[in-house]
Amino acid sequence: MTTSNRVFKFRQGEWVLGHKTYILGILNVTPDSFSDGSPANGDPAVQVARAERLLADGADGLDLGAESTRPGHRPISEEEEWARLGPVLKAVRAAFPRVPLSVDTSKRVVAERSLSEGCDIINDIWGLSRDPGIAVLAGQAKAGLILMFNADEDPRTPVAIPEMRNFFVSALARADEAGVDTEHVLIDPGIGFRVQGDSIWHTLTHLSQFSQLGSGILIGHSRKRFVGTVAEVPAAAERDLATAVISAFVGVSGADVVRVHDARSTRQALAVAYRWRMARGDY
Repeated sequence: MTTSNRVFKFRQGEWVLGHKTYILGILNVTPDSFSDGSPANGDPAVQVARAERLLADGADGLDLGAESTRPGHRPISEEEEWARLGPVLKAVRAAFPRVPLSVDTSKRVVAERSLSEGCDIINDIWGLSRDPGIAVLAGQAKAGLILMFNADEDPRTPVAIPEMRNFFVSALARADEAGVDTEHVLIDPGIGFRVQGDSIWHTLTHLSQFSQLGSGILIGHSRKRFVGTVAEVPAAAERDLATAVISAFVGVSGADVVRVHDARSTRQALAVAYRWRMARGDY
């Protein structure tokens, strides 16, 4: 059996990597999310109840986002983003003081306020390419940092693995300069963002190409359009089964964390993937 000394560190703890695939449950604090947008998403009580359900169903941490990043989304100001996020973050933090909380934002002011309210991880979908100052905040707070591959390019253009690796090498260098080492970083290939079409499947089946970068690997595929296309499920909210299947495959292939809307189906799928890897001699 193999062992792993890799870890992902954040403010109040760490996840030991290589022995399981962790579940980061999604809390959309947005009225216009592609899968579950609703005005009720801004209600702290509603989100605390959703958080409780995600945790009971097997989530290891929670990721809160207050700005939709779906195709064609309306960008919002930092003031509007924090007005949505702040009350929910405070309520979830108070209800679950020991649960790792991530905040999905690319705005330095929102990241700073989130860290002051006790979040443990900043999830930057631009991988420090828009505001490297986010890494400075994470370094000062000893927070975790999720860095996603992204670019303002035509998503129909194929993406090669070396291009993604070069992006992460640069992002990790920026993080290191700000005092954030690789053990505080997860890298995210950005499935469904810049990475589209056949490039999605090529990336998911070649995750080992990223393992030499030293950081943990997060995959965010939940309910996305490509999942609905291959499973022939038009409604985003009905794609949890197909999402769980992909979670199992990437769990077997080396993903350390999956970011999903439904923890229950993913937990079951990852339990099968774990047993598969046990039989294969990975553990």
